[in-house]
Amino acid sequence: MRFFSLLSFAAAVALSPAVASAQSSAPFEAISPESQVAKMGAGVNVIGGYDAWWDGGQTQFSLSDFGKIRTAGFSTVRIPLFAFKHLDKDDHLDADYFKRIDQVVDAALSNGLIVILDEHDFETCAKDADACAINLSNVWYELSEHFKSAPNSVIFELLNEPNGQVNDQIWNSWLVDLLAIVRETNPERNVIIGPTHWNSRNDLPLLKLPENDRHIIVTFHYYDPFHFTHQGASWADPETQKLSGIRWQGKPEEVAAINADFDKVAEWSKASNRPIFLGEFGAYDKFGKLDDRALWTRAVSDSAHTHGFATAYWYWDGGFGVYDAEKKVWVKPILDALIPK
Repeated sequence: MRFFSLLSFAAAVALSPAVASAQSSAPFEAISPESQVAKMGAGVNVIGGYDAWWDGGQTQFSLSDFGKIRTAGFSTVRIPLFAFKHLDKDDHLDADYFKRIDQVVDAALSNGLIVILDEHDFETCAKDADACAINLSNVWYELSEHFKSAPNSVIFELLNEPNGQVNDQIWNSWLVDLLAIVRETNPERNVIIGPTHWNSRNDLPLLKLPENDRHIIVTFHYYDPFHFTHQGASWADPETQKLSGIRWQGKPEEVAAINADFDKVAEWSKASNRPIFLGEFGAYDKFGKLDDRALWTRAVSDSAHTHGFATAYWYWDGGFGVYDAEKKVWVKPILDALIPK
């Protein structure tokens, strides 16, 4: 089954009761995607769907961390949701999960942060596109209905890093139908959409967005040079897993490579009249030297903002982290690279 055949299915789902909408701190007012990107500024990815917090388990995350994030100078948080596993037998998101999402959204909004709800089941989708199509339809019906009265500082991101079975042709078809589901209840909310191949900037020309929908922000992710940012990472390709000692020292040619990459993204943005959100960038700490990682992070962040992109660093804590959750202190060189004083 292909997703374009599922609109009738989604409409049928819409006849069943949904969880009550989240309480919002302000009524929804439409904002252009360009103005939204300007407000988003510098952000960070936080409390990913794999965090035990979502299931009530032991975790170092606290809702009070949103206050730390805002005080440090960030304007946006991107919340990766693994929502598929929380769909019940009737294809609704369970009430306990919605309660958790509401706690996160309300805590972030109360601290003046913009919130991106990012559906992050990309690995599942890469392996089984047919099942993914159904699950995405259900999830976005549920989330759209639930947050239809939320302020414009709540943004939807349809799917993180489509790849594998979710190729360009399939993704371009899906995104039209997913947008149709969202637009039933959120006609003017800004929605984030990125290209295939893990939100590769090189696939931006292949991304086909509906011309008449002008509440779209386009995203891409940036981890180049990959052998530097992912050296020793267990989830990377076998060659990269074995690497160590790769340096990035901020040489003119290294910085120029980043600027050249972002020049191309900016050219596409201007030609397509779509604002840009750099939704992930970061360098893993297993073998990467902290000074090198900080230099790279500053170069990417500075170039992105110079080009007019909003950003969200990957990640809040852990191997890429800007914050040491065990010691409860900022990783100062990374923080200073992201939020220069």
